[in-house]
Amino acid sequence: MTLHHDLTSLSAVLAEAVAQAESGALVDLAGLDARVGSLCAAAAALPRDEGRALLPDLEALTGALNALAGTLARQRELAQGDETHTARQRAAAVYGRPAAPPEEG
Repeated sequence: MTLHHDLTSLSAVLAEAVAQAESGALVDLAGLDARVGSLCAAAAALPRDEGRALLPDLEALTGALNALAGTLARQRELAQGDETHTARQRAAAVYGRPAAPPEEG
């Protein structure tokens, strides 16, 4: 396999991870940092002209990583908002008062 193929393959895997995260599924990121690191190190070790030829692949990989990071950040924000709302409901149930709606902001 070539480095071009490996970079393209990883970008496709990341696109699938984004789709899974957007659907609410858990995404297994184990080993992602090592895989990205080894691909980047391999690209950096290439002669200049060969490395430059991989720039579109590396930019696509960067875009895929940024897309996944953005999706996971949005999912985390949604989950934290749900936790806050649920905590208010539990407190209201314990103390017998209706839960106030969450504050905007």
